[in-house]
Amino acid sequence: MTPFPGGKVRGSRVAVVGGSVAGCAAAIALARAGCAVTVFERSRGVLADRGFGIGLAGPAWQEFVDAGYFAAAMPALTCRSRWWVVPDPAAAETGRLAWRQPLDLRLTNWGLAWRGLRERVPDAVAWHTATVTGVRDTVAGVDVTADGATGRFDVVVGADGYASLVRRVAGGGRPGYAGYALWRGNYPVSRLGSLPPALRGAGVSVMFPGGHAVCYLIPGLPGAQTRVNWAVYLPLPRPAGLLSLPPGTVGDGLAAALDQVVETHFPPAWARVVRATTRAELALQPIYDLAVPRYAKGRLLLAGDAGALARPHAGGGVTKAIQDALALESACHEHPRWDTVLPAYDTARTAKGAELVALGRRLGAAQVGRTPEWTTMDEEGFRRWWHSTLDGRPR
Repeated sequence: MTPFPGGKVRGSRVAVVGGSVAGCAAAIALARAGCAVTVFERSRGVLADRGFGIGLAGPAWQEFVDAGYFAAAMPALTCRSRWWVVPDPAAAETGRLAWRQPLDLRLTNWGLAWRGLRERVPDAVAWHTATVTGVRDTVAGVDVTADGATGRFDVVVGADGYASLVRRVAGGGRPGYAGYALWRGNYPVSRLGSLPPALRGAGVSVMFPGGHAVCYLIPGLPGAQTRVNWAVYLPLPRPAGLLSLPPGTVGDGLAAALDQVVETHFPPAWARVVRATTRAELALQPIYDLAVPRYAKGRLLLAGDAGALARPHAGGGVTKAIQDALALESACHEHPRWDTVLPAYDTARTAKGAELVALGRRLGAAQVGRTPEWTTMDEEGFRRWWHSTLDGRPR
């Protein structure tokens, strides 16, 4: 194993592989620590069209604002409750509200979060549109090859997502397929016409055997109207190598399978929410997860989904990516040299990442893999089921 580098943090040359949320946050943290930062992002143009809705806990949102990663004025909708809805003949149109769960969430658009972070990356950070094809950790430094050219850096941060090259080089393993997928869609709220009242200030979960849906409103991109955002979790017995299908690429068979579930299990009001989505707006994301053994090895660091990759039930993707950056910034300010920064960061984030992965697995099993008889549960039953899922102990 390559030993931890002993050079000073300030003035060191650091490459960040990946310019999405985790990469932008890491670049901000490292630039604040006095590093000479270079970001490699393979995608050309603006990444804002990649994402759908995201939710962040109110305290985390405020932490990111206070730390200067988010602007206080960044658009977000406040969500004060989650409505758990089950089919019921007595409430055939909308379903029965089984539990109104108190929450404190900020709902926003992934594209807005990325734009806000990207705007905060200092001008001094070098941003290269290039595909990294090689990372080699040596005693003298890390050689990064991108678009045929190779440069040497003191440290490299892997922020290159769930299929991370940097993670593979660091021996962090490969994500495992969970056996199900997430269908997504969002569209301008005006298209829906009559908006279900539950969506005003709340998120809604529609529960059915073997899966569930979530629906909520999010801000549009600058100059655009509020959007309806939905996601449906369903089993998908496909090989683990199945790739995500971006909007407009979901085939007829998969779209028909989703529509059949909506037809069979959704109350009409929520079926209309999903069916208002055009095929050009429909996307599919297979669910993977991975708990990495280390967040730092040699001169390599991991951040965001390149580190611990949790299922999205835990709602921690963007949150964890920025918390990774905050931990890295803190370690750099507390320790002047990389040989103490890297183990400090590793200690701070590896266990946290593993906890989030474990939580995502429990939530996935409870809401997709081994769903209870939703229609028989009252408010107290939902509350007990939820808290036992969170802490992993039956109640």
